Amino acid sequence: MDHEEPYTHLSSFYELIGTMGVLGEDEEAVYLRLFPFSLTGKAKTWLQAHPNQSLTRWEDVERKFLARFFPPSRYISAKSAIATFSQGADEPLCEAWERYKSLLRKCPNHGFDDVAQLNMFCNGLRPQTKMLLDASAGGSMMMKDSEEATTIIDALAASDYQARHDRSQPTGRGILELDTQNAILAQNKLLSQQMDGLKKQMSKLQVGSSSRPQQVMRCDFCASDHPIMDIAPSLNQTRKNK
Repeated sequence: MDHEEPYTHLSSFYELIGTMGVLGEDEEAVYLRLFPFSLTGKAKTWLQAHPNQSLTRWEDVERKFLARFFPPSRYISAKSAIATFSQGADEPLCEAWERYKSLLRKCPNHGFDDVAQLNMFCNGLRPQTKMLLDASAGGSMMMKDSEEATTIIDALAASDYQARHDRSQPTGRGILELDTQNAILAQNKLLSQQMDGLKKQMSKLQVGSSSRPQQVMRCDFCASDHPIMDIAPSLNQTRKNK
């Protein structure tokens, strides 16, 4: 059917054949023999329209099947859907993450590397959800490698899914459908982490400054040698004496 995905069909077909335990050279023969039974409608009509013995290699069958039912126009549309992904207004993280992974499966030859895939997903999230991901990452998700970032997203999506289904009301909001208060809390967590980092840097600067020797010079007011920082107190004392 028009709404069905050729790559998803092939993946399911491979999975089914894998349960048969066929290996080696017999595998291709099994593919050729059983593939027609996986088709229906116009897809089966398309396969039957080929002359007998014109498709003797599985590689040719797969290539022509994808060329017919996943043409360049459909490839461009599927790739664009990945690149322009955006989270829906009322879509929780668990559903957004599953939908994005589904887009990747529908177009496995999209050409995006792991880092690009994660960047496009994170950039498509709502600000509140993105803020919570950054807080869970201890800074910014963009600073994590692809494997670590995927682990964080999987964990949060699993928690969100579990929370949604544990609630008594089926229409209850997931934990990642943040309201304004939760968004502020997530932002405050990030700000606290940044402030802690600044405090540590300032402490190091103060320690370095206190360890420096004070500069000594002759004072024009009292004609004696003392540190520069003592000039102001000496001046005040002189004024009081006067």
